[in-house]
Amino acid sequence: MGTISTALTLAQQGGTLLDRLLGLRELSWSDPSAGLGFEYVLPAWLWVLIGLSALLFAGWSYRRLLGQRSLRVMLAVVRAVTLVVLVILLAGPTLVLPQESVEEDWLMVMIDRSASMGVLDVVDTLTGEPISRDQSVRDALRGQAEVFSDTGLGKGRRLVWLGFGGSAYAIQSPLVEPGLAEPDAQATSIRTAIEQALRLPSGKPVSGVVLITDGRTPQDTGPSLAQRLQQQGVAVFAVPVGAVRPPLDLAIGQADGPQRTFVNDSAPVLVTIEQLGGNPVDPVEISVALIDQADGEVLDEQTLDQAEPGQALRLSGKSSTVGIARWMVRVTHKPPAGQQPLRELVIENNTRELEVEVIDRPIRVLYVEGYPRWEFRYLKNLLIREKSISASTYLLSADRSFAQEGDVPITRLPVDAKEMDAYDVVILGDVPPDFFHSGQLSILRDHISAGGAGLIWIGGEYHTPRSYGGTPLVDLLPMRVPADVSRFGLSTSLFRLEPTALARSLSVMRIRGVNRESAQTDGWPSDLPALRWVQDMGPLKPTAEVIADAISVDAEGETTPALVRLRYGAGQSLYVGTDEAWRWRYGRGEWYFEQYWVQLIRMLGRSRVQADTDRALFRVSSRGVSMQQPVVVELELSDPLLINRGLSRIGVSVRRASAPTGQVVDSLELLPIDSVEGAAPGAPRRVGYRAIWRPTSAGTRVLTVTEPALAELGLVQTVRVTAADDEMLNPRSDHARLAALAEQTGGAVVALDELNRLVGLVPNRARITPTDIREPLWDSMLSLIVLIVLFSLEWVVRRAIRLA
Repeated sequence: MGTISTALTLAQQGGTLLDRLLGLRELSWSDPSAGLGFEYVLPAWLWVLIGLSALLFAGWSYRRLLGQRSLRVMLAVVRAVTLVVLVILLAGPTLVLPQESVEEDWLMVMIDRSASMGVLDVVDTLTGEPISRDQSVRDALRGQAEVFSDTGLGKGRRLVWLGFGGSAYAIQSPLVEPGLAEPDAQATSIRTAIEQALRLPSGKPVSGVVLITDGRTPQDTGPSLAQRLQQQGVAVFAVPVGAVRPPLDLAIGQADGPQRTFVNDSAPVLVTIEQLGGNPVDPVEISVALIDQADGEVLDEQTLDQAEPGQALRLSGKSSTVGIARWMVRVTHKPPAGQQPLRELVIENNTRELEVEVIDRPIRVLYVEGYPRWEFRYLKNLLIREKSISASTYLLSADRSFAQEGDVPITRLPVDAKEMDAYDVVILGDVPPDFFHSGQLSILRDHISAGGAGLIWIGGEYHTPRSYGGTPLVDLLPMRVPADVSRFGLSTSLFRLEPTALARSLSVMRIRGVNRESAQTDGWPSDLPALRWVQDMGPLKPTAEVIADAISVDAEGETTPALVRLRYGAGQSLYVGTDEAWRWRYGRGEWYFEQYWVQLIRMLGRSRVQADTDRALFRVSSRGVSMQQPVVVELELSDPLLINRGLSRIGVSVRRASAPTGQVVDSLELLPIDSVEGAAPGAPRRVGYRAIWRPTSAGTRVLTVTEPALAELGLVQTVRVTAADDEMLNPRSDHARLAALAEQTGGAVVALDELNRLVGLVPNRARITPTDIREPLWDSMLSLIVLIVLFSLEWVVRRAIRLA
């Protein structure tokens, strides 16, 4: 043992002495990790060339000198060695201890935390029951935790866990308690989240982005994003979540109803239904109901097969209570008896709320007729008898002693805009236009276009519409050439009326049963008595809409438009090309005739009530908008007492529909506008106020006029605000988007149950920087000693053989 210790001590002392001779301070020649290096590294062939050159030069220099050959050879070798040593010293010999610095790369693991992750469209492989997308992610991470351990993706790199919805944010590793938080973000902004995540490394190497999401996002993730990621050398490894083909999801695409209607009036509600997933469902199994939220009463219910292809489904509702009626449209799957309803992807988009203001006043009607034809006699009696209508009639052919009939009898026709403004609907029979002076016809035209009133034409044998070609009312006729309209346009004298899809959407020509006690479904009867004549209107204007066709009974189905609607400004015109509806009374009484005419009058009266009120009109440009979308809020005063107050501004409060009245979330001020657009000359004075409102949050918002002077009017509007990026409106997964993003960035698509593939796919982008410890040897004491020895040896030998 003593001998070994002595040897080690001598070796250490020897190493220390050599280190001193070499001038080493940090390194030791005896360190096995250290090695010889050069400041100027020369290739091996050059060293061979240097050695041969030194030998040749040394041999040439001693070749012709006198002296013993062996000594001259020795001198040549010494000189050659000296030359090589000099070159070695010039190359800068150093003692090198190899070392390196490793900068770990970052792997961004991003997990979708938006609300769509709560969709139940994944089937549990163990139970067969549907689970949420979020639960499938939790199960996959727990079951494959080793993938993210220090022996997997975490080996030699930094794992960064991020959650994202509208933006990216740091989260705790989901592999430790308490795990992931519940997903609640309203939207998924994949592009924004990736860009924010890549700012975190601050120049450090990134090996890739593992994106665990369903792919649903309103943002563009196309070539521009892929190009930016390619420039940074970052690949996306997409882990799609959710079903490739989602289960059934019925959604209400649109539900539109009138803002205002009359008490007990059948108000139409148009509904479009979207099927976003699953196998196609028979439309007869899709039920759409209109429900009164006050008592849960089903006002109307239809199946989707009752809608025309490509058309909205028409529901109708009525209320007997004055005020704001709150209705709800609901779509459900109702399979045949004995079958279970299909499980839907989400149910939040199965309902849509509506608010309709119900007013209690009669529709004010003016009926002007040229002579007492049968249609006039029965229609006049109907108007007087109907409680929801306040009628004034004027018969031109009556003598002066005849008392004009009606709820409000008149002795002359309106002569100015103020008198005309008293009527919601004007019915114009077979009246010669020269009975009116030109000013009256212009007033009537402006009353329709600016006042939102309705005009019903009843075609006649003598004057309507042929005599109105050059009058101010020609623009309210649906035919292009009124003078060419023929009374007997068909080859047969018998025909029947058939409503079009437009009639059903407008809730007109819907006769309920064959008598007042019947509970049959609304529709149009096929057994009505045939009509004797109809006008052939010829070519119609492009904006004309046919409500009903006249179909020949025995002329091979020959048809011609019979009821045609034409929108004109704020109002509308309806042309009825026959005066034979009175024949439907035969053997049936007033049941068909009454419903037919009352529905047409209410359709036009409903249009007027949307555009005007007695004292003030409060309206919004749209009742369904997206966040930050501008909404024009307008208030129009027509009451002189209110106008004379000279209000400089009018306050409007905004609250959530579910919140108490006092909890205001926003407010705005309506400022006066110069004039009310479309006001007719001579019409009652109207003053308008306007403001632009941009909703900042989603939900149903109630706008209420808070001006004390207008408080008794109860001016309220409801607006449904949706987030433009609300993915729950369409929560289907988008795996194709993720596949495209992965391919464009050089990544890959990895299934949720195959996360172990990531270990081999994610590259190692760690940066290795050499940090070698180097100490020079060329200027050491040993180098000087070697040179002195070589030079001295050559000089001594040369002296010995007398060459020096």
